[in-house]
Amino acid sequence: MSTYVYLNGDWIAPEHAKVSVFDRGFLFADGIYEVVPVYQGRPFLAEHHLARLDRSLAALAIPNHGDPFWYGLIEQLLARNAISDGLIYFQVTRGAETQRSHLPLGTLTPTVFASVSPLAVHWGVPTPAKVTLCEDIRWLRCDIKSISLLGNIMLKQHAQAQGAMEPLLFRGDHITEGASSNYFAVKDGALYTAPTDHLILPGITRMWVIELARQLGLPVYEQPFRVSELTQLDELFLTSSSREVQPIGQIDDIMIGQGQCGKITEQLVQAFHESKRKHCSS
Repeated sequence: MSTYVYLNGDWIAPEHAKVSVFDRGFLFADGIYEVVPVYQGRPFLAEHHLARLDRSLAALAIPNHGDPFWYGLIEQLLARNAISDGLIYFQVTRGAETQRSHLPLGTLTPTVFASVSPLAVHWGVPTPAKVTLCEDIRWLRCDIKSISLLGNIMLKQHAQAQGAMEPLLFRGDHITEGASSNYFAVKDGALYTAPTDHLILPGITRMWVIELARQLGLPVYEQPFRVSELTQLDELFLTSSSREVQPIGQIDDIMIGQGQCGKITEQLVQAFHESKRKHCSS
C-alpha cells in the first residue's frame, strides 16, 4: 500500500485523498487508467504503457500531460514510498463539474491520480492454474483501458465462485481475452492469440511475449482460436503485467496438457525472466 499518493498536484496519505462527488470518473466512469510494472526501481516497458495511456486518453478526447510528467510521477512514487519492485497505477478522469450532466458543460481540468503497490517478483515457473469459460459480456471498445470495469468485475466474481483464477472469455465461437489478461493457445508448436482489434485490450505483456516468442523462432499467429478447439490444445497460458506468463492447466473440466506446464510455455516463462534480468542489470 502506498504511503503517499499523488492527486492533482498534491502528495498526500491515501486516506486523505478525496475527489468531488461530481467528478465524472465517479458519476460516469468517464476516465482511463494504466498500470506500469517496476523491477528494481526501473519501470518495465514503460514507453509502451505510456503509449497505450496516450491512445486511451485520445479516444476519450482527454488531454495528456505528456511522457516527462508520467516518468516524473513514477520516479517520485518510488522514492516517496521506498518501493523497488511494484505496480504503478495511473488514473485520469475528465474532471469535475458542479452538477451531473451526461455531456460536459464546459472545458474541464482532468483529475489525475497515481499510486504504487508492492510487487512480489517471482523467478520460477508458476503452478498451472484453472480458468473458467464465460461469455464476453463487456462493451465493444475493450481496446480502451477504461475505468468502467463492472463487466470485468462480474466475470471475475463468477470465476472465483467456480474456483478459477480468471475467466476465459468468448464472443460467438472466438476466444477474446480474460477479464484482466490476454490468452495464448499452443498447438503443434505454434502460438495463437486474438488480434488487436476493438474486442481486446492490447496487453503490453502480450506484445512482449509475442516478441520473445519470435526471438525463439516460434510461429505466432494473431488470429482468434475457437471455443470448439479448446479440447485440442497442447498448451494454454495467459499474460498480464502482474502475472507475467501464467500457465493454464484446466478450463472448467477440460484438462490442458494433463494439467502440467507445457514446454513452450516454460520456454516463454524463462525468456520473460531473462528479459527482466537484463532490464534490471542494464
